[in-house]
Amino acid sequence: MSGGLTRRMAAVVAALVLAPIVVVFLLVRTLLSDPVVVPVLPTVIEPVSQAPEAALPPAQDRSPEIRGRILDAEGNAVRAATVRLVTPTAPVRVIRDTTTDRDGAFSFAHLPEGRARVDADHDPEGFVSSAVLAASAGHTTEVTLVLSATSGVRGTVTDGDKPVAGATVTVEGVPWAVPGATTDEQGAFHLTIVPDEATGLIAVARAYRTARVALPRQDPLAVHGETVVRIELTGAPAVEGEVAGVTGEAVRAEVIACAGEASEARTESGEDGTFELPSSAIGCGVIAEMQGFAPSDPVTAESGKRLRLRLKPGGAIEGFVVDERGAGVPTFTLGIEAYSSARHRQGDGGRPRGFEDPRGAFRLDNLAPGSYVLTASTSGRPPARSEAIEVVGGAPTRGVRIVLAKGGSVSGVVYDEGHKPLADVEVGFDSVSSVLASNASARTDDRGRYKLDGAPAGPLTLRVQKSGYRMRLVSGLEVSSGSTLAQDVTLTVADGGPGMELTGIGATLKMTDQGIELGSVGPGEPAERAGLTGGDRVVSIDGQGTEGMSVADVVQRLRGKAGSTVDVSVVHKGGESLDVTIERAAIVR
Repeated sequence: MSGGLTRRMAAVVAALVLAPIVVVFLLVRTLLSDPVVVPVLPTVIEPVSQAPEAALPPAQDRSPEIRGRILDAEGNAVRAATVRLVTPTAPVRVIRDTTTDRDGAFSFAHLPEGRARVDADHDPEGFVSSAVLAASAGHTTEVTLVLSATSGVRGTVTDGDKPVAGATVTVEGVPWAVPGATTDEQGAFHLTIVPDEATGLIAVARAYRTARVALPRQDPLAVHGETVVRIELTGAPAVEGEVAGVTGEAVRAEVIACAGEASEARTESGEDGTFELPSSAIGCGVIAEMQGFAPSDPVTAESGKRLRLRLKPGGAIEGFVVDERGAGVPTFTLGIEAYSSARHRQGDGGRPRGFEDPRGAFRLDNLAPGSYVLTASTSGRPPARSEAIEVVGGAPTRGVRIVLAKGGSVSGVVYDEGHKPLADVEVGFDSVSSVLASNASARTDDRGRYKLDGAPAGPLTLRVQKSGYRMRLVSGLEVSSGSTLAQDVTLTVADGGPGMELTGIGATLKMTDQGIELGSVGPGEPAERAGLTGGDRVVSIDGQGTEGMSVADVVQRLRGKAGSTVDVSVVHKGGESLDVTIERAAIVR
């Protein structure tokens, strides 16, 4: 009894072990007996869903696959070629796309049954398109495609009388991006990749109407050379448009096209929001700007297209002004010392504002996106700067903290040229900020003595003046908070001649959209002798970039003691860079 049970159990176990082997054998036999080539199916492959490809275990997945390799004309694998699976008939649609690996291989797996074609391109090797491929359940179709640069389009773009340089020529009729071309000085262009699906070319150039030319239909299986075309452009009318505010209302705003370029054009929209730009704006980005708002998104001006620009909400800055102990300063003035953005490299902020709050809290609203530096001041303390503050449209930047420290002191005696002490001389600090003046001041007593409190962090300039004498600017001074610097000064009688003495490089400064530039350069002064001219943009001083600096910051760094040197880097109007070392000198004006 027990022996028979044992034999039956052994037979069951053997059956369980052999059953999977038999199934595998039958499955392999079935697969091996299937034909390699499948008949062409009547349907077209449609775009598949985005469901994860691993939804079915590999052993059960019998969906079609198309895979292969992309080679160049010499048989080498092409890495990073763009490969697309497209519908075989018009209108052509992209079903899938991918890029080849380092072996030139690609794969489109888990496809529905139907027909499709494989297109591939890579610059500069060219373009290739396969024959129509069939996909059937349980089968993998493999193709090897060789890129060819022989199929392309050459041509010229003219306005009927002369070649048009800088025109952009792109392919039309292809449902994916194809590299375009730009015409040279002779108006010539060359498109190396022009898919067989392309129906025409589009040419766009500033001040001209957009032009289109048709391309002859090509047999994708035939060998053919380059097509040569000539595109003629005609002049375009002015560009019209309108500007709307955040809520869609018509607004008066500044409209800028081709910003920063030689062909830059500006205008202002009317009360109804409408504006007009010259035809030279065609092909350029156009934006609208208005104080209190973020600029509109750029829109490319096109021939015959009415532009619609919409301003975006501005940002805000929230923070506190405190003393060195962290206590809030209840009454203070706040101004924007410097501002820069993607379009405006530099800029000064508007009129300073007064605040009263026991905690020293403040909020500045309606700010265009960009980087800001704020300056705060209060009675009895030197102005202080914030760190750079990044502002985005539609949201406040919080947590800004500006510390108004006690500051240092400068004391000494003011003499005349005979070393006689001068009484009633006014002493103050010069150019401490581009937006806020220092409220620190002192006058000499009968013995010519003075003490001036509230000195800002250096470098700083002492301004000393008395009627009948030249104003004297003493630069290159530095004093730490809580310390006192001794500085005697000698004034010279004016006698109807020059009214000011200073030490520096002999140039004035101005703020522009591009940055801080030299205004006038004094003849024979150190700046001119070093090769600097008016309009040069100052990019660094002693190795420190001027991005985010105000005019006052740059002034203090260029000034200094006579005989000392300063390293200055500028960019000339023509774009040439110049690095110079300048020896400061005494300047009388």
